[in-house]
Amino acid sequence: MTALKRFGVWCVVVVSLALGGCSSPETGGQGPKIGITYGTIQTKLLKYRIDINGEYAAALAKEGAAIVRIFVTDDPAVVRARLATLDGVLVPGGFDVNPARYGEGPDEKLEAVDDALDALERTVLDYARDAALPVLGICRGMQFLNVYHGGSLYQDIPSRYKSDATVAHRRRVDLWIYTHAADCFHEVRIEKGSMLHRLLGADSMPVNSFHHQGVKKLAPGFRVTARTLDGFVEAIEHTGGRFIAGTQFHPEKMIAETPRFSLIFGEFVAAASEGGRRPVAMAR
Repeated sequence: MTALKRFGVWCVVVVSLALGGCSSPETGGQGPKIGITYGTIQTKLLKYRIDINGEYAAALAKEGAAIVRIFVTDDPAVVRARLATLDGVLVPGGFDVNPARYGEGPDEKLEAVDDALDALERTVLDYARDAALPVLGICRGMQFLNVYHGGSLYQDIPSRYKSDATVAHRRRVDLWIYTHAADCFHEVRIEKGSMLHRLLGADSMPVNSFHHQGVKKLAPGFRVTARTLDGFVEAIEHTGGRFIAGTQFHPEKMIAETPRFSLIFGEFVAAASEGGRRPVAMAR
């Protein structure tokens, strides 16, 4: 990161603090324990009491879940200890997935990656697989789920994905010298017979969109459960019975306006409450 961008990030941190956007991180309830991964930037900002993952935690806590944070800076022994307590895993949004994870070189449109986060989430998903834990991936989290299970990504939707329809997948906002993604909205068509259709009770809905990457090759064992009007994959779920699902959009950001999006988190927490985890032999 250049000195200019670092200064821009610091300005955003200062402004957030000044505006009071740094409430204490949500710790959750007394229900099933859900792990949330924290990448390099998320971990650094938490030191300033800015929890980028706070909205995920709040949505889970509203359903009674307890939150277990897993940081890229954690010692491997700490990661193992925290994993052993979990009933489910939420893989959140964040930087681009390193294309080396799916056998490609970096595209010229590739943005910042977080190799430490990629490695951590690989470890977390290995554990979730072995323990048969439910997993929910959101935005980058869905993308990483797809890559982990053998799929690939478009490294940049605007330049690499071709369609006759035009859909905006991300809006860029300039804050003085710092540029960041802001939400825009588009329609998604939801597949009948999917969990998502059952929960949301609609054939189509407007959703928010922040991403410039997404599913190219769908991972084996998954089905597409929602697409945009340009045909782009917006939601996936595993076909093997265990709750493994992902959305490109951010349901946690839409609950206030559209409460039924909370049903996604409710279903996930309910799956984590069922206690179907398998014992896992943890390496020391």
